[in-house]
Amino acid sequence: MKLFSKWMSRKKAQPGNADVLTPDAEPAELFEADDISESVDSGAANRWEIPDLWHDNPESLRRHMGPTPTPELVMRVEDALGYKLPSSYISLMLSHNGGLVNRCRCPVPHPVEGSPDTVYITEIMGIGFETPYSLCGRFGSEFLIDSRRHKKDIGIAICNTTLPGRALVFLDYRGCGRTGEPCVTWADAVDGTELLLAHSFAEFVNALEANTAREKS
Repeated sequence: MKLFSKWMSRKKAQPGNADVLTPDAEPAELFEADDISESVDSGAANRWEIPDLWHDNPESLRRHMGPTPTPELVMRVEDALGYKLPSSYISLMLSHNGGLVNRCRCPVPHPVEGSPDTVYITEIMGIGFETPYSLCGRFGSEFLIDSRRHKKDIGIAICNTTLPGRALVFLDYRGCGRTGEPCVTWADAVDGTELLLAHSFAEFVNALEANTAREKS
């Protein structure tokens, strides 16, 4: 988070620096947390943009996507959630602050018997309070965890799935502490199954694939 802290300080000091997937689409550019540039003069240096990740239909734009988060908003959301957001998460939201997704399939690296080998997400939540499906929105992380009685100590719910509410994708802080780099875990509140999807948020997003059925719809 050091680079984000530097970015936040510079933003405060410089107030003015305030699709459907096709089969031949280019894969997402691999991102690592340390790739965040310390230069923010252009305003876009900290943005992580992934072609054809988002499904910008009217529903997504109205209820899922929020305005570009400011450093102050990120701090407020982190305080409300009680966790530090990964640098890669912040960078992705600087380019597109949440929404429904085209790349909704996530292969499970090490599936266990009786569990799915592929997880399907419906959205990635943006950073904010006002947008209904943002992290701290009306139907955000806290609502999803409480409504289906998920374990409260996992971390932050960031994605709903095709098993709405019952199965969620989390930033899982249990192994790293509230300020560490979380892994990404799929959790089923009904049978208690948990599956590791990725060792970081960046790895999780880079693993997402398009859903053929959605492409044809």
